[in-house]
Amino acid sequence: MSDVTIAIRYSQRDTMPDLLESKAKDLDITVEQLVKRFICSGMQEFDTDSSPAIPGESLEDFLEKNGVLKAL
Repeated sequence: MSDVTIAIRYSQRDTMPDLLESKAKDLDITVEQLVKRFICSGMQEFDTDSSPAIPGESLEDFLEKNGVLKAL
């Protein structure tokens, strides 16, 4: 299984890259981490599963059973 890459392109005149860099610096994180936070936040409204969490035998098992990670 390989990592997934999502490319976001802006023109040279767009100010968004500068805004993202500035906000990431304020939070002491990378721009990639900031963008992942924005994506996770935006996807929350689509998560309709409000059932209780399923216990796991390990942290990884717990995350897989509750849809955070795919099983290998």
